[in-house]
Formats: sequence, C-alpha cells, structure tokens
Amino acid sequence: MYQSIKQLGYHSFVYGLGNMLSKLLGFFLLPIYTRYLTPADYGILALLTLTQSILVILANLGLSSALFREVIYKKTDEKKAESTALYTLLIISLFMLAIGYIFAPLLSRAIFNDVAQTPLLRLVFLNVVFNNILIVFNARLRIREQSLFYSIFSVSSFLVGAGLNIYFVAIARRGVEGLILAQVLLAALQAFVCLLMLRDLIKPDFSKPVLRSLLNFGLPLVPGAIAALILVSADRYILNKFSTTTMVGLYSLGYSIGMVINLIVQAVQLAWPAQLFEIAKFPDAKQRLSMTLTYYCLALGFISLAVSVLAREILVIMTTPEYYGAYIIMPLITLSYVFYGIRFMTTIGMYIKNKVKYSSFVIIGAAIFNLVLSFLLIPRFGMIGAAWATFVSYFLLAVVNIMVDSRFMQIPYEYWRLTKIMAIWLLMFGLSLLISTPSTWINLILKTIWLMSYPLLLFIVRFYNHQEIQFIKDFLTHKVLRANSHS
Repeated sequence: MYQSIKQLGYHSFVYGLGNMLSKLLGFFLLPIYTRYLTPADYGILALLTLTQSILVILANLGLSSALFREVIYKKTDEKKAESTALYTLLIISLFMLAIGYIFAPLLSRAIFNDVAQTPLLRLVFLNVVFNNILIVFNARLRIREQSLFYSIFSVSSFLVGAGLNIYFVAIARRGVEGLILAQVLLAALQAFVCLLMLRDLIKPDFSKPVLRSLLNFGLPLVPGAIAALILVSADRYILNKFSTTTMVGLYSLGYSIGMVINLIVQAVQLAWPAQLFEIAKFPDAKQRLSMTLTYYCLALGFISLAVSVLAREILVIMTTPEYYGAYIIMPLITLSYVFYGIRFMTTIGMYIKNKVKYSSFVIIGAAIFNLVLSFLLIPRFGMIGAAWATFVSYFLLAVVNIMVDSRFMQIPYEYWRLTKIMAIWLLMFGLSLLISTPSTWINLILKTIWLMSYPLLLFIVRFYNHQEIQFIKDFLTHKVLRANSHS
C-alpha cells in the first residue's frame, strides 16, 4: 500500500521540483517587481496573465487530460494519439490567434476600460499557440513517467525566464510590456525545443476515431476548467470594476504568495493521473486512495500553515512598504488551495468511470456561487471580501465534490484524522498571532520555532495510528544507530 504513495511522492517531487521553480519565478523576482512596478502595474499584469489562462483552457479542449486515459487506460497507440492531439491543438490555437488579433481592442476595452492594452493582448493570443505545442510534449513525458527529464526542462525554462524577466524589467525598464515580451520569447523557445523533441510526430498520423475518443473525454472537462478558472480569476476582474488596478495589484500579490500551496497541488496533479489509473487496478485500491488523501492533507496543511503564519514577514522581507497590506488575505487564500487540492484528489470515481461531466457540474456550481458571493462582498469589503468569497467557494467545492464522487466509488476517507489536522491548523495559526515584536527577523525565528511543533501537537491529539508510530520509532532508531556508527 505504501509503495503507491511512495511512487506518487517521488514523481510529484521530481515534477514539482521543475514546475515549482518555473512557477516560483514571479516569487523569486518579487524584490525586482515591487521596486520597478507599481501596484497598478502589477494589477494590469495579473489581469493579462489570467486572461491568457482562460484562453489556454479554451484552446486545450481538455486534450491534455484525455491523452492519459487514451494511452494508459485504453492502450491506444501512443504516437497516433499524440499526433492527432498535436495537429488538432495547432489548428485550434492558430484560429484563436486570428480571431484574437481582430477583437483584441474590444477585449481590452472590456477588461481595462480602454484600448491601451491591445498590443499586449495580441501577444497573449500568440502565447496560446506556443502553449498548445507544450501540452503534447509535457503529456508525453508524464505518460512515460519521465519526471526527471520533465524537471530538467522546467528548470532550464526557469533560468532562461528569470534572465529575460530581469533584463526587460530591471535593465530595459519595459515594465508590464517587458514581462509579457519575456513570456512570449520564453514560450517560443520552449515550443521550438518541443517540436524538435516531437519530430517523430511532424508527419501526420491523424485518426478521426482517436480524435473522437479524445474529445469525448476532454470536451466535458472544458466547462469545468473554465469554471475552475473563474474561481481563481473572477475576483480580480470584479475588483477592477469596483475599485482600481492598484487594489487588484495588492490582492494579486497576496494571492500569488498565498497560493504557493498550489505549486504542491500542481506537482501532484502532474503525477496523479498516471498513478490513479495504476492504483485503481489493485484489490485494495480504496484503502490506498484513502490513505493517500490523508498524507496529502497532512503535508498541505503544514505548508499552508507556514505560509499563513509567516505571511507578514514574507512581505516585509520580499517587497516594499506599499505592498505590505496584502498579507491580510494570505491565510484565506492558502487554505482555499488546500481545499482545491482535496477536490482534485477526490475526483476518483468520476475519472475511472468516465463521468467527468459531473466534475464539471460541481465546479460550475461553485463558480456561480463564487460570482454571486464576490458581487455581494467585494463592493463592500474590497479584497477581504474577495478572499472570503474564494475560501467559502473552495470549501464547498471540496465538500460537494466528495459527495458527488461517492456516487461512483465509495472511498473510506479518514474524516476524523482529517478533522484533527484542521483543528491543529486553526490552533497553531491563532496562537501565532500572539507572537509580535518590533523586529521582523525575531518574529520570523519565533514563528518558525512554533511551526516545528506541528508533528508534536498531532501526536498529542492522537493523529498517528499504531503503524505510523512504529515507523517513526524505527526511523529515529535507525538514525541514532547510524549516527553512533559514524562517531
């Protein structure tokens, strides 16, 4: 049973190493961004990035997820499935580029109330074309579980991206335009490398039956993916309508740091599809899946707690005073992504039974709820209202998703142990608020020490079962013996 969890952990770590570095690019460059970009500039960048994410989902057609089921579960010829997906995605994205070039001024006016961002929106549409090439390449690596190569590619992209961002922002002083240009140049380089690696697919091996099968699984995912993005992005657009891009910038900065937990979620998402269909073949699959969720929440809970407890210190160290106010939303955002991760890990029966349309229904319902709540809370409470709307929506998303998924597969989740994790989270965060000295660095040290009591408090509330306690004892005993043998 533990072997499946170890394998998932290994691939998640290796995928996450590269993916985390690439996603953390913005975080590592915060000291530069916050010194060369105003909060208003940061708000414009956030809206452009979110718009690109929506376009990528529309152009993807759900084929990135469909490829896994087609190759691993249905045993379709890998090259035929990948070639069919590649040419379909290229045609779709080029069509969107043409449409986007024409209607970019209207889109700019709708989002920013003027046409000033039209050139940047056209670059965003160009980025979608490059992204669709990356989709097939990344899917191939994940299907073959070539996680190490995936991470090498991601780390290389991170280094090139960091260089481009620093040049365009700090040296060329191109501001938001420079950051978008850096994204396009990086994506173009990635796409070129991917096409070289996918050269065996350049000669079309197109199959209409395979395309129908891919779309049959992938298209029902698109509404859900759009709805999921609404959960992430709608608050930014609504904030922009009821306040200013400066407020959007502050909220986006706090959101981007708060959702650092999503980097872990994404790392697991990259490894999980291949692992899920393998685990489903075991006789004790339900027990394996239940235990996986418990350990997943244990790890996510700690990382979420660390970000929440250290929120203010992170901003003081990484940014400038005009951005400090963003810390207040970070605990709610990081908790929101814990529940988002739970939702993803509990969409099991729907995937195995090919009932993904129900997953889309759940997300669409949560997105509608989020929109209503955002329109109610944001005009009155600003970015605090947006953060609460996000948290409540993601919490309900996880709860309803588990209820719906149980119709297709009953998983005996360890709800009592999960409740203990949440209780310790709330206790530790609440008590951390009492740690307050004039020195940011002393606060950082004291709070870090307090965070180290997380496993001890879980032991006090009897979270660990007998097997886990024995494993910990054996592990510590082995460490002591090894230390003594070297002394």
